[in-house]
Amino acid sequence: MLNATSASKLLRKAAACLFLLIAGVLGAVAADSTPRVTTVAPAEIETPLNNPYMGWGIWAGPRYLDGRSFTVNYNTQGFGDDAPLFGWVLIDWMWADLEPQEGQYDWRDLDAIINYWAARGKQIDLRIWITDDPGWNEAPGNEVCPDWLWKSGAKYHEYIGEGKTKKREPDYADPTYETIYLPKARKFLTALAQRYDLPASPVVMWGAMGYGQWGEWHTYDSHYPWPNVEFKHRLLTKVVDMYADVFKEKPLRIACAPEDNPAPLRSLDDYLYDQALGEAFSKGWTLAFHGFIDGQGRYCKQLFQTRYRHMPLWAESNWTYLQVKDEHRHGTLDEYLRVYTDWHANFAHYYLDAASYKRAMREDRTHFERGLQSGGLGYRLVLRRASWRSGVPAGNLLLLDQEWVNRNVGRLYKQHRLKLYLTDAAGHEKFSEPDQGFDETSWVKGETYPATSVFHLPQDLPAGDYDVRIALVDDKDQPRIKLGIAGVDPEGRYRLGTVTVSAAEASPGQSAR
Repeated sequence: MLNATSASKLLRKAAACLFLLIAGVLGAVAADSTPRVTTVAPAEIETPLNNPYMGWGIWAGPRYLDGRSFTVNYNTQGFGDDAPLFGWVLIDWMWADLEPQEGQYDWRDLDAIINYWAARGKQIDLRIWITDDPGWNEAPGNEVCPDWLWKSGAKYHEYIGEGKTKKREPDYADPTYETIYLPKARKFLTALAQRYDLPASPVVMWGAMGYGQWGEWHTYDSHYPWPNVEFKHRLLTKVVDMYADVFKEKPLRIACAPEDNPAPLRSLDDYLYDQALGEAFSKGWTLAFHGFIDGQGRYCKQLFQTRYRHMPLWAESNWTYLQVKDEHRHGTLDEYLRVYTDWHANFAHYYLDAASYKRAMREDRTHFERGLQSGGLGYRLVLRRASWRSGVPAGNLLLLDQEWVNRNVGRLYKQHRLKLYLTDAAGHEKFSEPDQGFDETSWVKGETYPATSVFHLPQDLPAGDYDVRIALVDDKDQPRIKLGIAGVDPEGRYRLGTVTVSAAEASPGQSAR
C-alpha cells in the first residue's frame, strides 16, 4: 500500500507527464497551423535581351550625313531582316522635306518608314531638324529650313560649313527669329505633334531641334556671335518652352554638347544656365550626348553620371560605324561600349543605315550582343528570389515576396507593373491580376530591391494545383519586358512554381456545406 508521500510523488509525475503530452499536442497543432511557404531562386541567364526603352538603335532618313539620298525601300526592306538585336529606330528628317510649301505637308515617306518598323516591334525616336546642318567630314550637309521661310522675312546667319560651302542658320539674335521663325516653327511642330505625338504612336521620344547644328544644342561650327549670356539663356528658354507646349505625350530630349560660349564657363551651374538645360530638366526632359567617344564636353560626363537615376540617357556616336571600323583613329567598338556603360547610357547608336547594318551583323554581331548582356546598356531586371504560401483558400489574399536586381547601367524609366498568373500545367490562364503599386523605375545597378505584391484570389476559383507565373506588363496588361531569368513561356510569362488552392472558407456565421 502506498503511503501519502509516495502517492503525492506519483500524482506529481502523472501531472508532469500529462502537461508534456498536452504541450506536445498543442505544439504539433501549432506547427501544423503555420503555413508552408514555397521559395524559389530562378536561374539567371546571360542571353542578350533586347527590351523596349533601351538598347541599340538603327538609323533611317531621306539623306545620309554625306548627302547620299535613300529611298523608302532602302530605309526598310534594305536592312535585309528585322534587326532583332535593335529595339529602336532613329529617324532624321528635314523641315524642308516635310513642309515644302508653307502649310502643305508631305508625310508619305516618313509614314511608310515609321509604319514598317513599328510593325516589326521597333520604337521610333523622331528627330526632325528645323535649324541647320553644316555638313560632316567635308560633306556639304542638307538644307534644313524651307526656302519659303527665308522668303517670308526670317533672317539667317551665313557661314562656311564642313563641306566648304555657304550654310544658313537662323539668326538667333535678330528680331525676326522671334517674330517670324519661332511662330512658323511652332505651326509646323504642332502639325507634327498632331500626327505622331499620340498615346498609341510608336514614337517614344522627340529630339528638340529649335537651336543648333547637327541635331545638337550648340552652334560650335558656325561660332554664332551671341551678344551675351543672358540673351542666349532667355532665347533658348523660349525654344524649350515652345517644344514643351507642343509635345505633351512622349518625352523630349535635349543635347549636352561642347559649346562656343559667349562667356567663360566657371561651373556646372554656368553651363546649365548658358544652355538652358536647367529649364529643360525642370520639365522632365531627358539628356543626350552626341560626341561619343572623343568629343566629350567639359560638363557632359558629370551630368550623365549624376543624372542617370532621374532620366534616361541617350548616346550618339561622334562617328558612323564605318568610320569607327575603317579609319582606325576613333577608338574601337569595344572601347565605345565601355564608355557608353561608364556614362550609364540607356540608348546608343552608330548611324547604322541599311548597308552598314548588314556589315555590322556580319563582322561585329558579338559586340551588339554584349551590349545587351549583363553590365550592358539600359536595364536588365533579374528576379533573384520569390516566396509565397504553398497553399491558400480561394477568396484569400496571395502575397508574393520578391527580391530583384538590375544588372545593367541604366533604368527601365517607364513603369511596367508586375502581373501574377495562375495557370494550368499547359499555361492556360485561370486567374491573373496586376500589382498596381509595383514600380521598378528607380532601380539601378548595384542595389537589391525587395518587393511584396498582394493579389486577391476570387471566391469562385476552383480548388486545385496551379502554376505560378509572372510578367512585367505594359499599359495594355500584356507581357512586355524580357527578364534575365529562365522559365519564359511563349506568352512572355515566367513560371516560378506551383500553388495549391483549396475551396473557399466559409464566412463567419455561414454554415459550411
